[in-house]
Amino acid sequence: MVLSCQSVAQTLADVVTRRPVLEPVLRAFEDLLAARSALAGELTAAWTNPAAAGGPCPPEWQTERAARGLSLLAGAPLTGLCISVRTAAERLLPLLCAQESLASQRTALEAFFLAPPVLGPDSEPDRRDALARAMLSGDAPAFRNLADEAGLVPELLEFAAEFILSPPLRALAARAVQTGQVEREERNAAPWDEEGAWRQGYCPVCGSFPVIGWLDKPFFEEKNAFLSGGGGKKHLYCSLCGTNWKFRRGACPSCGKDGNGVMEILRESGAARGERLDWCTSCKTYCPTLDLRENDAIPDMDAMALGMLHLDMVAARKGLGPLKASFWNLF
Repeated sequence: MVLSCQSVAQTLADVVTRRPVLEPVLRAFEDLLAARSALAGELTAAWTNPAAAGGPCPPEWQTERAARGLSLLAGAPLTGLCISVRTAAERLLPLLCAQESLASQRTALEAFFLAPPVLGPDSEPDRRDALARAMLSGDAPAFRNLADEAGLVPELLEFAAEFILSPPLRALAARAVQTGQVEREERNAAPWDEEGAWRQGYCPVCGSFPVIGWLDKPFFEEKNAFLSGGGGKKHLYCSLCGTNWKFRRGACPSCGKDGNGVMEILRESGAARGERLDWCTSCKTYCPTLDLRENDAIPDMDAMALGMLHLDMVAARKGLGPLKASFWNLF
């Protein structure tokens, strides 16, 4: 499902209006979030243009793999992704290294991400391709080895890599939606949103856990004036590759338990504008969730996840852990 939504700047401006105390944190990351979004849009436009042949192609969606819980890019070679990763690093590293936590690591990060691509058949795999494979497969030892070789603290490399790998992976995800969409009834419908195609709480494209969830608005079917719905179906959103996917409202994305009493809701008193935390009574993980039925606009989900920082703080005090660790929710 493709959302037509606010820009990063519009979303953060709305949040600041309601919660001015968060403005210093939100403004510190606004340029970085906006630049990542813009670059992802540029790559997506280039890679999904039928008249162009740029960018790597994602594997075809396979129902059998999905039934075994394997995401689209799990095990994919991703050879050549390093070219677009380098482009992303050129745009995003200056903004990343403006953050105090990364400023002292700028030289090592530039050496890792800005080196000329290694594409020869007899050469060692490019480190950026290896980094993408390690992150998408959850290969922690391989990731630590890459960080050690680069002289970087693994947590800092992961923080930078989440942003720099994101634009190319978002373009890959968009290309995966486009591939074969002629055979699907709904234009721009993703293969993982077909009934029963994907039932996992992690991303069907890259395997990451969602940074935020949302409940959709009521809909009106233009082709059938008698067909409408009240909305409220749950979707999860991946900040790494920008993918949305449908998920069961009563199930925990982390431990998979389902049924009455598994998921509880934590929201602030008063007018919450649909903002809440959905948390699991079993594994004590939570995911920020936005009910779009209580909002006039559809926000940028990356910016909105950051804008719900106040609820992350409440969750931390209650001993809950984030489903997706991010730079703003580790207290």
